[in-house]
Amino acid sequence: MFSAKTRTLVVVGAQWGDEGKGKLVDVLAEGADWVVRYQGGANASHTVHIGDSSFVLHQIPSGILHPGVRCAIGNGVVLDPDTLFTEIDGLVSDGVDVEGRLYVSDRAHLVLPYHKLVDAESEASKAIGTTGRGIGPAYEDKVARRGVRVLDLRHPERLRQLVEQGAAHADAQLARFGSDKRVSCGETIGMLERLAERLLPLA
Repeated sequence: MFSAKTRTLVVVGAQWGDEGKGKLVDVLAEGADWVVRYQGGANASHTVHIGDSSFVLHQIPSGILHPGVRCAIGNGVVLDPDTLFTEIDGLVSDGVDVEGRLYVSDRAHLVLPYHKLVDAESEASKAIGTTGRGIGPAYEDKVARRGVRVLDLRHPERLRQLVEQGAAHADAQLARFGSDKRVSCGETIGMLERLAERLLPLA
């Protein structure tokens, strides 16, 4: 599949998701140097079987299961850092070498707890059957330029401003939905500060 003339292959889903892209990428990854995920979030997972072992991946490219293949999560992805580290820890416990092989764009936007809260409380989300993982609200914040990117974790004051803007917007949405739930900026910032210690070295 890869040759002197074919240096790059792009896999694009043309049916709005769940086409089996992950399984195809896993087949192609065996001959690749890099596998890069360029968009999406921790939505539908893909399961890869190697021998007697099964690996369920939501965000990490399946190339990580092939020794020597490096993987990147690009800036078009809305990244759920909590889920990311659950995946990483699971892979490591199963004997997969992740060290020095997984990279995250510092311009990738983060899915935060209030994105998931808005998703869960939205009647529109319930009507279209979203997974409730906060992906749509995170993309909305990205487009509106109030989203938090990985690089913002390096700048505490900027991070606080963005979280406060995002929380205010989320609270306004929750009020419109008739929900009495509200966002805690302090808890969100505290979570990000804890996760930054592991996330920033990947960027």
